[in-house]
Amino acid sequence: MLRSLIVPALALTPFLPALATAGEAPRYRATLDAATKSAQVTLCLREAHPRVTFAADSAWAKRFVADIAREGTRGLEAVDGGWSAADWRAGECLRYRADLAAIAAEGKPDVGWRLGDDLLVAPQLWLLRADVQDEDARIRVNLPAAWSISAPWQPLARDATPANGTSAEFRIPATPADWSAAVAFGHFEERRIELPGGVLRVAMLGGGDAVQRDKLGRWFDRVARAVLSAYGRLPLADVQVLMLPVGTRGRAVVFGQSVRGQGNALQLLVDPSRPEAEFDDDWMAVHELSHLMHPYLGDRGSWLAEGLATYYQNVLRARSGLLTVAQGWDRLAEGFRRGVAAAGDGTLEETAANMHRTHAFQRVYWAGAAFWLTVDRDLRRESAGRTGLDTALSRFRDCCLPAYRRWRPEEFVAKLDALADTKLISARYREFAAMRAFPDWRSLYADLGIGETDGRMSFDEKARDAAIREAIMRAK
Repeated sequence: MLRSLIVPALALTPFLPALATAGEAPRYRATLDAATKSAQVTLCLREAHPRVTFAADSAWAKRFVADIAREGTRGLEAVDGGWSAADWRAGECLRYRADLAAIAAEGKPDVGWRLGDDLLVAPQLWLLRADVQDEDARIRVNLPAAWSISAPWQPLARDATPANGTSAEFRIPATPADWSAAVAFGHFEERRIELPGGVLRVAMLGGGDAVQRDKLGRWFDRVARAVLSAYGRLPLADVQVLMLPVGTRGRAVVFGQSVRGQGNALQLLVDPSRPEAEFDDDWMAVHELSHLMHPYLGDRGSWLAEGLATYYQNVLRARSGLLTVAQGWDRLAEGFRRGVAAAGDGTLEETAANMHRTHAFQRVYWAGAAFWLTVDRDLRRESAGRTGLDTALSRFRDCCLPAYRRWRPEEFVAKLDALADTKLISARYREFAAMRAFPDWRSLYADLGIGETDGRMSFDEKARDAAIREAIMRAK
């Protein structure tokens, strides 16, 4: 995951009233200086505290913060990774300057990039966090004329006057401090794709001409609608989407990832020069959108997370017409073959936990996809077609998303079991987690009546699970 800003030069005004529940909810104000590409930041706490420590995500991030001071005559003490203040008064504020240009100049994932005139910066490196925070924060951002912002934060209000700039307010969800996030400032347009269940706020950074922007907008609208074929709604009500051009790379979508810090976001590295048909044929956007359906499951549960997205990247594209049904089953089979050929490292759970060290991605992703296909088949068998994986995930959306904490894998599958009124998902989870060999996907395909004749997918209408096969790929 990556780590994850805004603002007329307005005089500081009182922050909004405190939220109704008890606890400390910081109030930020950030004003962007277009000339220096820095932000003047004010952080206010409503409660009194014997001592407060303010810090960024890492100790070396101190070099991006300057002129830090508290109100009045009381001072700050420099400590490892931050600053400490004794006898903090109710309503007192901290003020400092954040060098956004320096963060973007690092040119590193999870830190910052510069794309043309646009800046992409991790808020954890400039939006200091108080160690007493236990609620969502709010921020008022002031931007000069012609500047835009894209953030994973939840938009609350916006006041725009073309001559003076924009003032916008956001809620910042209280996610773990080490979860990645990215905020973009620049001269771009943030487009809204409003669909049942929510909105996707899409920004293409780094310039690009109107033809390229329109092409990417049409494409992403199509793939976003493909995700509706799971259960008719977007999994989350508000999602930041960043398209980051990376030059000529010979493929339409070079890389993608979901990012969960301070909200929910998707990041797609793209080559805008590629033909529109190549974007339609790519699987990464649907894969990353499918990650919105589940909580963060940690390294040990990565086979569940990546498996779900890998399964749905094919199923949802087939349901929505981006693939034919035969292509959907064929793409799954191709992936299962790659998973069989890939080296493992102990059990599936152990391999997943070590995936980024051993690079056993094929084994983890495709064994996970086989798990979810098996679960989908089992749920439909058990319920005589009334319940499937889509049903369980739709109910999980209603009860438990967005999820701003880590879920243990066992907790996630147990919740799906409860929502689907079954015990089979947890049972299959224990079985697959302990597997040292790749799952027997060929027997699963045989039950579904899927074979291969002269290099082409063939389908047996008399197979035991033929009706389930049809239902899995059927458009909703």
